[in-house]
Amino acid sequence: MQRPRLLPLQSRLLAYLVATGACIALWTPSLPLVHAAEVLVTPDHDALDSLALHAFTSGDIPHIGDEAFDREESDGYEPEFSYLDRSLIGRQTDAPEPLKNNEKTEKDIDPETTLHFVFEKGQLRLRSVVDVPLDALEARGIDNASDEAGLGDTTLVPGKEGDVGDDEMGELAKRQAGSSRVWLTANTCRQPMPNGDAKEARKNHPQLVMYVSTSPRNKQPGPDATQDTLTNITGVLFDGGYASFELNTTSDVYIGIGAPKLEEDWFGSWHFELAASTDGPYHSYDDATPFLYMIDTDSESTLFISQNLSSSNDTVEVDRWRAQNPFHMYAFPDGEWTPVTGLERSYCALKEQFNVNATRNFTIDTSITTKFNKIGGDDNMPKSQFHVRNLQSAKTYNGFVVIEGSQQPLTIPGTGTTRGGGRVFQAFNWTTKADDSCQVLFDLEFCDMVAYAVPSNTKFKLNDSALAEIYENQARTYYDNFNKSLAQVACDTVSEAQYSLAVTCEDCAKTYKNWLCMVLMPRCEDWTATDPSLVPRNIKTPFANGSLPEMIPGFNDSAAFSQSRNPKIDSEIEPGPYKELKPCEDMCFDIVRTCPAQMGFACPNGVQRMGMYGQRDENPDRLTCSFPGAVVKLNAKGGSGMLGVHLPTITSIAGLVAVMLLG
Repeated sequence: MQRPRLLPLQSRLLAYLVATGACIALWTPSLPLVHAAEVLVTPDHDALDSLALHAFTSGDIPHIGDEAFDREESDGYEPEFSYLDRSLIGRQTDAPEPLKNNEKTEKDIDPETTLHFVFEKGQLRLRSVVDVPLDALEARGIDNASDEAGLGDTTLVPGKEGDVGDDEMGELAKRQAGSSRVWLTANTCRQPMPNGDAKEARKNHPQLVMYVSTSPRNKQPGPDATQDTLTNITGVLFDGGYASFELNTTSDVYIGIGAPKLEEDWFGSWHFELAASTDGPYHSYDDATPFLYMIDTDSESTLFISQNLSSSNDTVEVDRWRAQNPFHMYAFPDGEWTPVTGLERSYCALKEQFNVNATRNFTIDTSITTKFNKIGGDDNMPKSQFHVRNLQSAKTYNGFVVIEGSQQPLTIPGTGTTRGGGRVFQAFNWTTKADDSCQVLFDLEFCDMVAYAVPSNTKFKLNDSALAEIYENQARTYYDNFNKSLAQVACDTVSEAQYSLAVTCEDCAKTYKNWLCMVLMPRCEDWTATDPSLVPRNIKTPFANGSLPEMIPGFNDSAAFSQSRNPKIDSEIEPGPYKELKPCEDMCFDIVRTCPAQMGFACPNGVQRMGMYGQRDENPDRLTCSFPGAVVKLNAKGGSGMLGVHLPTITSIAGLVAVMLLG
């Protein structure tokens, strides 16, 4: 067969194809080298010519005389064929690694390196505007449902598609694909370490950077490729080991994670997690609240309680939380550089570094409880409780509460939805008490509303049950006497014979019990505490080390300040000097209000009342008297304030023990 005469440009193309085919043959391990040589020495001209002619007639490249061909030839012709990917001609870096929806990818990264990833558009949840009503989009939290549906300025009423004209429906069809919202989140789990002064190194902690692009012109965004990026030229800097970026898109999403150059006093690399999701942030950080309240602390332990986990206290709901408790607390000493410094917002870093921290010797017990009243109501909803033990006295600690991630999203009222990467709440700090005269008690069998530090002694420091037994046995004795008196009242009778239509004998018993326990077990503070609401106690008693406190002017000759409110405290527990937060006076008022008048309960007046009880401050952030449910509000790391939580008043005084207990 006579071969067609080729033009000069076609000859150049044929030579290029021959050379490329030889290279491909050499690169293919399954073809012996001798076969590649044979192709070069004795080519099948007919086969090659047929391939070249097919390329010219297939429409994959411009034809001679076409406008596109002339333009490319004038600009410098560069052949591009569907079967010759440009990556075969020359590839500078590896292709981006694909991400899967709601699945994290873990990588190590060295300094001055950028790793690239892609979230392909095939995983986007593009919705048809006809199939997805606007109220459904709004229910997903989309601020502008019309834009999210791809409608632009067109308003489509759900269920009214038939009212749209043909022209409008045609335009609507062009935008029917809509866009999808994508959340990109990342956590740094490990980081480089400082060589030199750790405190100085904290000021310039190296953080990773996230770059994002949806343009095919920039499939590998990074510090050297900032054009066509959705993030600015500097990218999204990780903050405390956490980064988040949100976008709407209809195309592939390209992500670059870049590592900075380390200064001379740093060494090592980073390990991070990256995830993309069309449902919501895979990793979450809450910068608004610690989610936690501190109930009280002593010299070696601290008790915390969370916000309500549910709006129901149903037994099934409570058991569900107890079976799968997703809450954890991590803590590190303040003022010391630890591997988590600079990673305070990263769930994986907090979890990993807490477990491997060799300097930590304290423990944190987590449980679900319903004993505490809800903040603002008496409903005993499930809450998470944290008891930290084996702490050092007069030492400040930084704490972190997290929700463990899982494949099943977890939604908590007022908190949002937590997904696979977990949630970290705002960091907080607290300081333990300096003296051993106070000890935290909670989860008591009889005085179940007591959860705070009570007067104690070093002999009970690691024996909560022995200390609680002394207090509870005394409370039960007084309560039994009260019950005998209450039994003489006609409680279960017709309404005309009841002592009150507003309250019952059960209300009386409850208020009396709460008052009794809080008076027998006063709330204890350090001797060095300076709040004016506190009352000095045992001022002539030596501390555990044998030293005596400095005398307070005007208190030396007062019997009230030389002893405890409850005489049993001095005779059996024998605490050193401490200060007491007096019970709130409304606890006294409530027992008078709820109990039968024939029982003879009454509250003291004037100066006597001021010496026995405290008053609630108008500022709810200041705790000026003790009542069940009072906690300490934990602010952001760097400070905290006392918070008196407003609960239903549980107040009163019983004449049976008033003289002995209130002197």
